[in-house]
Amino acid sequence: MLKQRVVTVALTFILTSLVSLRAAEITLLTWPDYISQSVLDEFYRQSNIQVKQVYYDSDDARDKLLNLSRGHGYDVILTSRVRLPMYIQLGWLETYQQSKLPNIQHLSPKWHEAANEFGQYCIPYFWGTIGILYNKKYISSPPTSWRVFFNQLPQYSGKVNLLNDSRTLLPMALIAAGFNSHSNQQQEINQAATLIHKHLAHINSFSALSLEQENRLNNEQIWISMAYNGDALYLKSLNPDLEFIQPTDGTNAWLDCLTISKASRHKNSVHQFINFLLLPKNALELAQQLQYPTPNLTAYKQLPLSIRQNHTLYPKLSKNVQLNQVIAPSTERYFQITYKQLVFAHKQLAQDKP
Repeated sequence: MLKQRVVTVALTFILTSLVSLRAAEITLLTWPDYISQSVLDEFYRQSNIQVKQVYYDSDDARDKLLNLSRGHGYDVILTSRVRLPMYIQLGWLETYQQSKLPNIQHLSPKWHEAANEFGQYCIPYFWGTIGILYNKKYISSPPTSWRVFFNQLPQYSGKVNLLNDSRTLLPMALIAAGFNSHSNQQQEINQAATLIHKHLAHINSFSALSLEQENRLNNEQIWISMAYNGDALYLKSLNPDLEFIQPTDGTNAWLDCLTISKASRHKNSVHQFINFLLLPKNALELAQQLQYPTPNLTAYKQLPLSIRQNHTLYPKLSKNVQLNQVIAPSTERYFQITYKQLVFAHKQLAQDKP
């Protein structure tokens, strides 16, 4: 009997140890280069919890990864606010427990309210806008609007990059065509797609921008690209020849959220991690290193005045800078199908070149 009890205790200890080891690592599904390694290192130092990162390069790519695993395999899912209703409906997200996130008090009420439109799922991480990044060595008269940008693509033939996301690319083309960026009219979406399709031969790539020192803007493979404002300002710090424009005919503002996977087995560790990121000291470090606008009001107030008054980085929401809205699932699918058709046609053109 004593021997049996010893074995039972030993097995319990082993199983408990294994669970502890599993809880010592959480998996974050995120964009590349979207969190500071020094912040992750400090979190590990304080908590003994490793954060493993899995990357995607577009919202569409993230959707595909989550569909393949049915929402499993991740503890924290970094997603855009407009994807929340779909992820909630699919049962992929867990509501957060505000009592375990005392640092949530530091968020700007404006962004906290926008995040909670669909329930307590989204903890705001960063926000930003979409504009035009170009190399002034080669482009002396840059386009100042989306209309001019899309119509002048032949002027930058072979040196143009468009972002590889249906909900980023097509809304800007809708603005260029004179329509609302959240249009649900297929005829209007088709007209916007035509602006891109007729110039496919002049487009170098549909791709996210690399934030590495060796990137295609720095080595001058491309001269002009759509860009998220935070990426643009970071890339400008690497290359003084780059300039960023907020188009005069409007743009969309996006909000990225930290969300908790319903399938996560480590929800306490996840809350601990998110609360750590909400600490103003860490939110400030992230904002300064990554150069994205922070929704953390306490951290924002600690930024230098020159950054807080930078309207490229911190534009005011207005008629010309509208917060991204959720669109009908049928429209979302039509955006994705239209985008895939454009990319396929572009690849076919490249293959047909002698």
